[in-house]
Amino acid sequence: MGKINLKEKSILVLDNGLFFEVALRLADFYGKVYYYTPWQSAYPKMDLAVIGSEWKNGKMLNTFDGKNVERIEEPYSYLPIIDICYCTDIYYGEFAELLRTAGIPSISAGNAEFLETDRYKTFTEMKSLGMDVPNTIRIIGIEKLKQHLKSVKNKWVKISKYRAEFETFHHVEFYLTEPLLNEIQVNLGPLKDITEFIVVDDIEADVEEGIDTYTVHGELPSVVSTGCEIKDTSYAMKLVKTDSISKGNKKVNEKFNRLLKKHKYQGFYSTEVRTTKDNKNYLIDPCCRHGLPSTFSYIELFDNFGEIVWGIANGEMINPIYKHEYGMELLISTRWDSGIQQSIYFPEKYRKNIKLLKPLKIDGKYYVNIKGFYFIASIIATGNSHEECAKKIKEIADSIKGYQLDIKTEGLDEAIEAFNTMEKISKNK
Repeated sequence: MGKINLKEKSILVLDNGLFFEVALRLADFYGKVYYYTPWQSAYPKMDLAVIGSEWKNGKMLNTFDGKNVERIEEPYSYLPIIDICYCTDIYYGEFAELLRTAGIPSISAGNAEFLETDRYKTFTEMKSLGMDVPNTIRIIGIEKLKQHLKSVKNKWVKISKYRAEFETFHHVEFYLTEPLLNEIQVNLGPLKDITEFIVVDDIEADVEEGIDTYTVHGELPSVVSTGCEIKDTSYAMKLVKTDSISKGNKKVNEKFNRLLKKHKYQGFYSTEVRTTKDNKNYLIDPCCRHGLPSTFSYIELFDNFGEIVWGIANGEMINPIYKHEYGMELLISTRWDSGIQQSIYFPEKYRKNIKLLKPLKIDGKYYVNIKGFYFIASIIATGNSHEECAKKIKEIADSIKGYQLDIKTEGLDEAIEAFNTMEKISKNK
C-alpha cells in the first residue's frame, strides 16, 4: 500500500453496540468516523438510537470525547462520501458484499459469515477438508431434542443464529437437563417446533488454544494474538509470530484458511482449538467478527491499527507495528438490573484503558446500556509482561465507581496462570 493520508479519509463503522471503542480508536487515524447501530422498528426506543453519542445541554454533538466520531441515524446517505466501511460484528455480511460490488471497500466476513451463524454447515465444510470434527447431530424441534437427550449423556447443545434464545449448555444426564429444556420450551412458544438444535460430543482436551487475528482471503499477518480467558472475568494475551504458533493452531489454520480464501474473507476473526491427548485439534465455534475479550487489547497494541484497517478493506495485508507484546483485560459487569442505563465513574487519565460497551455520554457523565447484557466494560493494559499489565489494571480498578459493579481483580492472576499452562502444554504438543 502506498503512503495514504488517512486524516483525509472517512470511514463508516457498522456495529451492534459492543465495539464502539473500535470506532473511537479509529478516530486517532481517520479524519472522520461515522458510527451506526440498528435501532429502527415499528415502535423504536431511544436508548438504542443514542448508543455511541455524546450530549451537552440537551444537544447531541458530532464528536465523542472530543474525537471526530459522529453517531448517525442511518448509513445509506453517507455511502457517497465515505472511503471505506468497517463491519465490526456479524449480520452485516450481505450488506458488505453489496458495498463491495458498488466499489466501496469493506471489512467484513461477508459471505463467510455462515462460519459463525450456521454451525452445522460449518462442521460439514470443515469435515470435507479433513479437519478434526466432533460427532455432530442436527435436530429440529425441542420434543425430538428431548427424546434424543434421554438416550445420551455428556453432550453439548448449541443454537446457530439466535444466540439470545439460549447459550450453549452442557447436557450431563436428562434428569439434570430437563428443567432447562422445559424453560427453553416455554420461552420459545410455538417456535419450539421449528428451532434447530446442534448436539455435539464432548471433547476432553489437554489444552484450549486459538488465535485472534485478521485475514485477507486466508492470508495471515506476521503476528497473531493468542490468549487465555477466565470466563466472564479476565483475559491474558500475547502477540506471537505467526510462524511460531503451536502445532495445533498451525494444523487448524492450514485447512481453515482454505475456507477463508474460498469465501474471500476480509476481516477479523477468532478461533478456539481444543487439543486432545491423541493430538487431535478441534476448532470449536469460529468467531467471524471482533472477539470479546481480545479486541480491546490489540487495537491498542497495534500502533498502525488505522493502516491495517485500510489495508484489509482494500484487500491488502498490512502487518502490525507494535511496541509491546503483552495485553490483559479485566471485565466489569453489573449485578443491578436497572432496565436500561448504568452510570460508571473513573478518572479521565484512565480513559484510554477503560473500554465501554454500548456507551452514552451526557454532560460529561458516562453511561452504558445494560439492557439484556451484564458485561458493561473492560479495563485493559498493555506492557512487557502480563505481570506489568495486571499491576496497572489493579491500580485502575481501585478508581472505578458505580452501583453494584463486579470487578474481580483476582481473575488477573488466574488468567496469567492459565496462559502459562496453555503455553507450556502447547509447546509440548
